[in-house]
Amino acid sequence: MILNDLGDDIRSAIIAEKWLGYLLQHMGHGELEKLLEHYEQIGWISENARRKLTKIAEGIVSSGKGNWQLPGRVHITSLLFIAYLAGTGIPREVHEIDTYAKIFIENPEEMLSI
Repeated sequence: MILNDLGDDIRSAIIAEKWLGYLLQHMGHGELEKLLEHYEQIGWISENARRKLTKIAEGIVSSGKGNWQLPGRVHITSLLFIAYLAGTGIPREVHEIDTYAKIFIENPEEMLSI
């Protein structure tokens, strides 16, 4: 399990909001729930983290429609958000992956800007 629980601190809230907002650009709330269930099933997040993320997402407007099955780059980006939320950081080896990884590694404050 990568993310056992979602912290109650401001850092975790901002990162979770950014990540969920990113996902909701691609899908609606129903699809987001399926996606988070999938991440739970493959061991990326715990049931408790999934519940908290679902609750946070209720307050975010969805501009996306479609399927919870997304391009690989979206899942890789999700994995990076999950690792960041878990406090494990992002390994330098993923620097060249075509996701938000480069922004995270070089300018993490940019991802947290509001």
